[in-house]
Amino acid sequence: MEAIDQGIVAGAAFDVFESEPPAPDHPFLKHPKIIVTPHLGASTIEAQENVAIDVSEQVLHILRNEPFNNAVNMPPIPANVLNILQPYFSVGEKLGSFIAQLTEGPVQEIVIGYSGDLAEVDTQPLTRYIVRGVLSHHLGSEQVNIVNSMHLAKERGVKIVTQKSHTAKDFTNLVTVTLRTKNEERLVAGTTLTGYGPRIVQIDKFTVDVAPEGHLILVSHNDKPGIIGRVGTILGNNDVNIATMQVGRKLVGGAAIMVLTVDKAVPKDVLAQISELPELNNAKEIMLP
Repeated sequence: MEAIDQGIVAGAAFDVFESEPPAPDHPFLKHPKIIVTPHLGASTIEAQENVAIDVSEQVLHILRNEPFNNAVNMPPIPANVLNILQPYFSVGEKLGSFIAQLTEGPVQEIVIGYSGDLAEVDTQPLTRYIVRGVLSHHLGSEQVNIVNSMHLAKERGVKIVTQKSHTAKDFTNLVTVTLRTKNEERLVAGTTLTGYGPRIVQIDKFTVDVAPEGHLILVSHNDKPGIIGRVGTILGNNDVNIATMQVGRKLVGGAAIMVLTVDKAVPKDVLAQISELPELNNAKEIMLP
C-alpha cells in the first residue's frame, strides 16, 4: 500500500487474503486505488449463467457427435488448430479402426504420419482419435474415448510414434497409420477430398479410393482374370449386394487387393467360400460406423 501511496504502483486488485474474509476495517477495503473482490468472484449470477451456456453447448456437440473445444483432463484446442484438425477427426478414428481389424494379435506399436498442412500444427488431439479407433476394436467403443485413449495405450505397453512431413505428394494433407504386432505390419492412409469427404487412399502398398464407412470386404488375391467375377457371383448367390468396388495392384499378374462396399454384413460361411477360391489369399470383412 505504501508503494501505491507514493505513486510507485498505480493501483492493485486483490482477491486472496491471509485471513478470509478480511476484517471490516482492513485498509485495502476503503483505499481509492485498490480493488477488492471475493475469492469466488466467478460465482456471480452472470458468471454462472455463462458457464452453464458454455457447458450446455459442449454437451450438445458431444451428443451430436460433433467436435468440441474442451474436455476434462485434456488440454484445450486453439480455434486456429481446431479448424485444421476438425475434418480429420473422423478420418483418423476410422483409419485406426480399419487397420485394427486388418491385423491379428496384440498391438505393439502405432506409427502415425502427418503430411502437408497437418505437419504445421499440434496434432496430438488427432492422435488421440486414431489411437481410440485402434483400441476400440480390442476393448470396445464404450471403454475408450479421446481423453483416456493415450493412457490406455500406455497401460498396455503400446508404443505411439508420430512423424511429420511437409510434403503430402498428391494431397493437401495425408494421415498414414502403420500398426505393428508381433507377427505383421500393416499400413493404411487417408485424407479428405473436397466434394467427396473422407477417403482411404492407400492400403499397404496399394493405391485405392474408398469411402471409410459401412460394411467393407477386403480381398487379397493374385491378379488373374475371372477373380472379380467369381467373388461377385458368390456374393450375389447369397443375396449380398455390392455397392462399390476398388481394385489395387502394383504389377500385372502380381499381388493385388479388392475392396468391396456391400449393403449388409457378410455371413462367415460366405467369407469362407470366397477365401477358398483359387488365386485368392484372404477375405476379411471390416465394419466402420
